[in-house]
Amino acid sequence: MKARRLIRHGIRQIEVEDFEIGALPDDGLLVENEYTAISVGTELWNWTHGAEPSGTAKFPQTTGYCNAGRVLEVGKNVTGISPGDRVAGQSNHASHAIMRRLYHKVPEGASSKAASLLTMSAIAMHGIRVAKIELGEAVAVIGLGLVGQFALSLARLAGGMPVIAIDLDDFRLEKAKARGADACINPAHASDVREAVRELCFEDGANVVLECTGKPAVYPMAIKLPCFAGRLVAVGSPRGTVEFDFLNEVHLREVSILGAIHPRTPEQEHAYFWWTKNRERTLLLRLMANGRLPTEDLITHIEKPANCLNVYSMLADNPQQALGVLFEWRAV
Repeated sequence: MKARRLIRHGIRQIEVEDFEIGALPDDGLLVENEYTAISVGTELWNWTHGAEPSGTAKFPQTTGYCNAGRVLEVGKNVTGISPGDRVAGQSNHASHAIMRRLYHKVPEGASSKAASLLTMSAIAMHGIRVAKIELGEAVAVIGLGLVGQFALSLARLAGGMPVIAIDLDDFRLEKAKARGADACINPAHASDVREAVRELCFEDGANVVLECTGKPAVYPMAIKLPCFAGRLVAVGSPRGTVEFDFLNEVHLREVSILGAIHPRTPEQEHAYFWWTKNRERTLLLRLMANGRLPTEDLITHIEKPANCLNVYSMLADNPQQALGVLFEWRAV
């Protein structure tokens, strides 16, 4: 079967190509994608750099890992999914996909646009689980891109109070405020971010700080924001080195620094930890469907795949007022 997909032939290069999708395996689904979403973290990094810092760029490369669409055909060993159902999961930017794992039926009440952002919300959810937020703890979210916006909403659902949004972009802060942030801080306009956070918290800082930018340069500020014995959680993936006063900011204040990389979310449940990838994503879709996790308001751009080079260039070089950026594959 012929299909269309995005393909990369070099750094900062991308185009649409035809490809043969292949035979459906017994454990797979053939999905006609309605939307795929761009990850402006890992995916955009690899588009601009070719590979992770420890890796080597190899081309051609497919790209993307966020999709939602309708099932056309079901493998004979698949249960619980029928042709015509909508599913969301982790597939490349393409008109069609064969999905064999990590696909989830989209419930009524959740749009395909929203469901295409499922993986991005799951990245934020893993950070919330690692943080172990308790009712009444102050939470500061640094970086209000897609992951940060989802993290802010999920922190509120987990009982965070107050939830503080921190970003250099007023557009993102306005979105965070509309989504329920108790306070917004722009470091460009605050003379002392640490003091601004402390004034909002019961302790001498936030109980939990969720770093969602993935930028190493942010950490010297971020490490100052937790309270004594607070937690700093690396939700974004910081590529590079970080330097700060470890004795005074971490050791003497007993601040915990926690990594939260989404692929480490377990796939097998345990009696003492139920939140597997499948269970988390099922929950997130239910939250989207019943209105507890607003999602469509985060979508700022819906583009045709043929415009892919302009879209990636915009996100890399001039991303103001861009959050959720989708490709629409119908009629491609």
